Amino acid sequence: DAELAKLPRRRTDGALVLDARLQVVKLYTNKREGCKVVRREKGIERQYVHACSACDQDVAYTSKSHEADLELVYLLDSSVDVPWHRMKSPWTCKVCGYICQNQAQLELHRKQRQHTEEMEKEQEASNELKPIIVG
Repeated sequence: DAELAKLPRRRTDGALVLDARLQVVKLYTNKREGCKVVRREKGIERQYVHACSACDQDVAYTSKSHEADLELVYLLDSSVDVPWHRMKSPWTCKVCGYICQNQAQLELHRKQRQHTEEMEKEQEASNELKPIIVG
């Protein structure tokens, strides 16, 4: 159950990278025979493709043959729907929860609404879990 929005992307083609050495990866796919050869700026790359068992569409590939141990799995960008809208923004007002697009917009929001850092600290302190004392 990896969060897709937090997975790193590959620079060459933008594929999402799953590291089987760090996470448990279960593939319910059909392994295509042979390999697909892709030309890159620094040479050629062999891709061992995995296809969806239901619709037979290519969904992922590895850089090592299917017989080798699974290390890195690259999920094709077109095969997964990443919930970017669920990703938390670093520019969220801690007083009212307003989500901004950048740091400058957040500072402008704080200035217009007169939200101070003290108010943010008070809000965080009030949201902390308090112990329940029984007896």
